[in-house]
Amino acid sequence: MGRYSVRRYKTKRRTRDLDLIYGDLSTPESIQSLKHQPMDEYKAGLGQYYCVHCAKYFQDNKALASHLKSKIHKRRVKDLSVRPYDTLESEAAAGTNLLKFMERVEHYKQSEPSRKQMEDAVLATHLAENEEKDKILAAQLQAPQEEAAQTVKENLDAPVKEVRMAD
Repeated sequence: MGRYSVRRYKTKRRTRDLDLIYGDLSTPESIQSLKHQPMDEYKAGLGQYYCVHCAKYFQDNKALASHLKSKIHKRRVKDLSVRPYDTLESEAAAGTNLLKFMERVEHYKQSEPSRKQMEDAVLATHLAENEEKDKILAAQLQAPQEEAAQTVKENLDAPVKEVRMAD
């Protein structure tokens, strides 16, 4: 195995970093904006079935539900339960900005339980909201199909004129 056989940049399966996802989970507005994205034909499931913790799109609600039960998702949720490592933490380990780091730790201890409750409350209804969206879309698609079937039936019931060809 030479140095060229080792893949240096594994970009095919690369997902968003934990600190970016932690920022997405910080406010209810950002969670809602990710849950209710506009339809995009270039994303799986038109961008409607999104796991906020894993930053992945899924084809349908059933695939999202099975993903939420998977080991990969549970591992990602566990990783996101603690605050990600940042530069202030590394500076505090080196001995600089120690007071600022201690202030941030105290703020984190006070705000973290409320943030977790907010996150759980907003994401608890994720699958139910997707089911409602599916029902609404199915009803919207059903109405034009029924109208088209009705017009076809009317056209079939209409009397047919005979056309004679000139001899």
